[in-house]
Amino acid sequence: MPPRSQQSESKQGLIITLVFFILATLTLGVTTYFGYSEQDKLDKAAKEAKRNEDTFKAERDYYKAQAMVYRAYMGMAEGMDGADTLGTLKSQLDSGSLGKGAKDNADVMKTLKALETKYGWNGNQPKETLEGTIQNLTMQNDNLANQVKKTTDDLKKAKLDLQRKEQDLEIARKEFEDNLKKLTEKFQQDFTKSNDDLAQFRAKIEQESLKLEEVRKQAEETKKTLETTIAKREAEIKDLKGLVQRKESELAAFQAKAPVTSENIRTDWKITYMDNRGLTPYINLGSADRVRPRLTFTIHGVGADGRPNPQAKGTLEVVKVLGPHLSQARITSVRDPNRDPIVVNDVIYNASWNPNLKKHVAIAGIIDLTGDGRDSLSEFMRNLEQQNIIVDAYLDPSSGEIKGQLTYQTDYLILGGIPERTVSGKSEDIEKRLAEGRKQMQEEAKKYGVQVKSLQSYLEMIGYPLPHSTQEETASRYRDARSDIVPRLSRDRFPPPSSNGEKAPPPPPDK
Repeated sequence: MPPRSQQSESKQGLIITLVFFILATLTLGVTTYFGYSEQDKLDKAAKEAKRNEDTFKAERDYYKAQAMVYRAYMGMAEGMDGADTLGTLKSQLDSGSLGKGAKDNADVMKTLKALETKYGWNGNQPKETLEGTIQNLTMQNDNLANQVKKTTDDLKKAKLDLQRKEQDLEIARKEFEDNLKKLTEKFQQDFTKSNDDLAQFRAKIEQESLKLEEVRKQAEETKKTLETTIAKREAEIKDLKGLVQRKESELAAFQAKAPVTSENIRTDWKITYMDNRGLTPYINLGSADRVRPRLTFTIHGVGADGRPNPQAKGTLEVVKVLGPHLSQARITSVRDPNRDPIVVNDVIYNASWNPNLKKHVAIAGIIDLTGDGRDSLSEFMRNLEQQNIIVDAYLDPSSGEIKGQLTYQTDYLILGGIPERTVSGKSEDIEKRLAEGRKQMQEEAKKYGVQVKSLQSYLEMIGYPLPHSTQEETASRYRDARSDIVPRLSRDRFPPPSSNGEKAPPPPPDK
């Protein structure tokens, strides 16, 4: 057995060794823990940086695509990097794959839709651009200025020609007087000469008189021609000045009286009352607004922002004028009576009617209001006159002649159809004149800057009921493609009047 002192030293060394081992183990564990903790933080930071990079890249692509599309619509895409992929970028914007979740995505989509509606899109570029529109307007203005200059130059030239003719006439008159004086003196001196000399002298006088008369007649004809030309040019200038004044007055009246939405729909013409069946609306327009029976309107709901919806929910027709600002109407069509019924405070609108200004239209082609191929031109013109609309010119379907004349005051050219001989029974000659007259009126519309509308488009614009035979076809063909189509529904879709003696509700008071 070893001595006690050796045993004590051996235990002390073992304890010291254990203490160092424990301290080393703790140090290693702490170091390892902090090492792994720091590595986890670095991994999280890298993932967060990757997400931010993807987000920033998506936003960069979104706003870059916007900028490129806007430049294209402005006509400044020349030399733009990535112009060959512009169509792909716009498709991504339209489908929402770019800018998904962006705060301004709804406003951007609305702006792009408005630009495409106005300027169109084809492949990698717009059909029209803002720069091109400005160039066209500038060219039209320059052409008009050149026409005015040419007319002014012609007028000056005509005046100079007239002045020269008058001078020539004065010279001839003076020459004649001088000759007459000389001949008179000679006659007095040679009075004793023979009758032959006297006859020759008279013959010479007659010849000079005929020449003078011929010169005078030519001068008068030239003067009349010049006066006619001057009057025609002055009338054209007067018409142009009148058109400018009328457009300025119309713009001022609209701006001062009733602000409009971006869709040009007034907000102050409304449905103020509905009967309990929802079939007889009353509107706040009456005799003081020059409203007449059979005047038609489209009906628009009001959105959460207080603006009328561009898409019409139905149409109505005025039945009776009850007061200065009150009329009874009937609903002629409704797009969705269950989900979107006609209600009080719905806005009414007619793009071709204004209580303070008469609208002017021209009509070219067959006007089929019944859908059976028959011409209803006379009825249509009467209805337009009742709506305070003036027909400046129309194409006579019986002869193919143009009655009236398009002017700078004409607002719309309404294009009807050209009938086939197998249907209409018209001769080949009349059919040819109808086609030529229709084309001529379209060319005059371009000359005077008149908007051209198809018959169906114009009827939809003013809320006029569509032909029965085209109701379902119109609804199915245009419901997805056009927002302003209001398919006319058959009247039997509305409930019939009650047979139990129920009376119609009294009209609301005229406010």
